[in-house]
Amino acid sequence: MQICNHSKINTLIWIYAFLFFLVALIYSAAGFGGGSMYLAILSQSVMGAEAVRMSALSCNAIVTANGTWQFHRANWIVWRGVLALLLCSVPPCIYVSTLHFDEHVYFISLAVALLIAAAVMMIRYERTEVLTVRPLQWWMFPLAFVIGGVSGLTGIGGGIYLAPFLYLTKWGSPKQIAGASSVFILINSLAGLSAQVAVNGWQPEAEVWPLMVAVLIGGLLGSQWSSARFSHRIVRYITIVIIIVAAIRILLKYL
Repeated sequence: MQICNHSKINTLIWIYAFLFFLVALIYSAAGFGGGSMYLAILSQSVMGAEAVRMSALSCNAIVTANGTWQFHRANWIVWRGVLALLLCSVPPCIYVSTLHFDEHVYFISLAVALLIAAAVMMIRYERTEVLTVRPLQWWMFPLAFVIGGVSGLTGIGGGIYLAPFLYLTKWGSPKQIAGASSVFILINSLAGLSAQVAVNGWQPEAEVWPLMVAVLIGGLLGSQWSSARFSHRIVRYITIVIIIVAAIRILLKYL
């Protein structure tokens, strides 16, 4: 974030850190990393494409690492189904993460990805308890492949795309779907981040560290809470509005 006024830099850092803390607090309770929200916020900064992508993947991994452990301890993760999806998503995530994209190409792609995420979040589904986990529909595997590529390109972990379809197919209970989403985001984020580090090295901007600390604290607190503490409908609507506004602002700037 190369901003001339030093005090303005410090102010923005703490504002972003506070926002990241809130996102991690709310989303970790439902098994998500909050990647789409981090990207929506960072896209309004002056960070470059690589820094935005690496920051979002790092924050995703931090938040979902603890969430994955909590879901695993409670035996809510159906590993067979999750690993099958990851076998499809991780290779394209790694490959796309190694590619270098022009700033305009990246941010326009990010805007499109955010708009698609908003559209997917508008899908209505019931959060009903399912007694037994159902086999994954065949089309979930090519979907996971596409999500992996999008994750590597933008820095979105992919849970925001995956979870609605797991609910629509009544694959499992809300806890099992949250656990699957958490693992899916964690592994894809680590895969994408590792690929970027292998190609570009690990050189996070100084302003990124407060964001990582903020999501660590928010994620630890949020994963201890029941997702029932938050109104999923309100959180979903707020997220939809924020990422649509961010996407429109990106398009206005880069088109």
